[in-house]
Amino acid sequence: MKLEAGQVAVITGAANGIGQALAGALHARGLRVVLADIEEDSVRRAAAELGGETLAVPTDVADPAQVQRLAEATVERFGRVDLVANNAGVGAGGAMWSIEPEDWQRVWSVNVGGIVNGIRAFVPHLIASGHGHVVNTASIAGFTFGAFNAPYTASKHAVISLSESLRGELDILAPEIGVTVMCPGPVDTRMLRGVTDGASADARTEWLASFTPEQWERFAPRMEIIKRMQDEMMPATEAAEIIIRAVETNRLYVTTHPHYAEAAKSRAELVVAGLAEAN
Repeated sequence: MKLEAGQVAVITGAANGIGQALAGALHARGLRVVLADIEEDSVRRAAAELGGETLAVPTDVADPAQVQRLAEATVERFGRVDLVANNAGVGAGGAMWSIEPEDWQRVWSVNVGGIVNGIRAFVPHLIASGHGHVVNTASIAGFTFGAFNAPYTASKHAVISLSESLRGELDILAPEIGVTVMCPGPVDTRMLRGVTDGASADARTEWLASFTPEQWERFAPRMEIIKRMQDEMMPATEAAEIIIRAVETNRLYVTTHPHYAEAAKSRAELVVAGLAEAN
């Protein structure tokens, strides 16, 4: 979909990180932008900084009624919607059996439920208008696997599957609507900083601080991965431009760090080899 001045874009998780950067990049192209986030003061401030034709709508994407009101507010203010970026996300770390049920639930209700709610609220508007595009933010973690990050990783696998299913359904019912699943590698956001800073020697999170020396030795290779992520962090503004190019070229899969595709390939090869093995 060609992005043009006057179109309307809705971005969730828009108070910071990739969402805020995407809102800024689209606004700079002349789009009217609706910023949604659970952090009311921050999302209003982000919209005010952009100025012009913007709208801030405090929204908890885990609540279907709030996302429906977001859609209604968008159409009431601007009369249309062209691009929807379901970008809000949260995480929870630790051994999966030690993560509290409410933390599991929150990750899934935001990362997966938030996208389902966005699809239900906005896709009918796109279909009715005969054009549009949906962007769902997953993660390169959705193609791989990682210990001590199970709620987040599993939810991002689900986001990729949801996006593939959405693309398949729209290809039949409304082929003029595009779908992109954004799978970022390390992007300089508050969420990733929380991971990398929490793993530092002087600020370890509670679950990391509980490791024995032997466990630390076994965990050491993963610390190298975290360090590499710190070294490879991309500015959120660059990630936003990658998303825009993916929308305009109707790419289904896109990432900020193409070399991470090798990790996805390795996992896929393990899966295929395991399934193909004779019983």
